[in-house]
Amino acid sequence: MKVTRTLASTALTVGLVAGGTALVSAPAQAAPEAGSHNQVRNQQSQNQQSQNQQSQNQQSQNQQGQTQQTEDEARDEIIDRAQTWVDQQVPYDMTGYHPDPQGNEYRTDCSGFVSMAWGLDASENTVTLPDFAETIDKEDLKPGDVLMKGGPGTEGANGHVAIFNGWANDEHTAYYGIEEGGSTGTVAREISYPYDQDDAFVPYRLKGL
Repeated sequence: MKVTRTLASTALTVGLVAGGTALVSAPAQAAPEAGSHNQVRNQQSQNQQSQNQQSQNQQSQNQQGQTQQTEDEARDEIIDRAQTWVDQQVPYDMTGYHPDPQGNEYRTDCSGFVSMAWGLDASENTVTLPDFAETIDKEDLKPGDVLMKGGPGTEGANGHVAIFNGWANDEHTAYYGIEEGGSTGTVAREISYPYDQDDAFVPYRLKGL
């Protein structure tokens, strides 16, 4: 009986020691912190927002570039259309008509010429031409805009309009103009601002340009 109890006690002691050794030798694994997953998700969300913002900024820049390109092309077209009559030396005639590059007929006076260059549906006059334009400041003038003495009371020879095609000097006291003049026909020439010192002339821009 003593032998049996001794063996049992020894076995129990060995088992505890073995168990203790197994517990001590097992590698300790730290439990994941509660906020670690949230931090990863937040970082991923921030990265995605940054990418989205960069994409939106790029799209905005592309749209601005496309808008600017479209405006520049429209202005180039106005000058190109005007130049066709200069090249053809179209004479001034308030009752005459001459075709644009597409064959559409426009009246061969100052406002008919601008109507042609602007691509309007019909030949306007200096009284009605301001309805298709808006006034702008001197320093906002760009090629394709006009200097005009127009509106009520400018019927016949009382009004005039010339196309602006860039400044001729740094002081902005003269510019390159294109016009259908009564004594010159269709010409490109340097004009003193606003039109040979006539302060009745006002800068205008075609609506939508």
